[in-house]
Amino acid sequence: MTNTARGEVAFELGGETYVLRPSFGAVAEIEDAIGTNLFEMGRKLERAEITARELVKFAHACVAQSGYTVAEAELAERIVAQGAFNVVAALVKFCQSYAFGGHEKKKAETAPDQEPSGTAATTSENT
Repeated sequence: MTNTARGEVAFELGGETYVLRPSFGAVAEIEDAIGTNLFEMGRKLERAEITARELVKFAHACVAQSGYTVAEAELAERIVAQGAFNVVAALVKFCQSYAFGGHEKKKAETAPDQEPSGTAATTSENT
């Protein structure tokens, strides 16, 4: 089960469900493996400017740092068989979880002049 409050992201690939959780150690190792920072990789994913090789390397680094053992070549075959879109979507969420901290992402998406639905702004008129 995925704990989104802790920033976990899950995706299924080749009949296996991978649950990824960003932590400082995992992110540092992933950045070393992919040769760039997670923010840049997230931007590349969102703009669809990632190569197949980068996608596999990034997905493999994320999966390996989450405690799963799968060969990079096997993961690549699973990605091709299932389609890259599912993996790209999960990795974008992983980058967002790192950037915004799990459920905090929703707070960051709320415009400054808007209150989240179901709450009222407290102003001097309301008090």
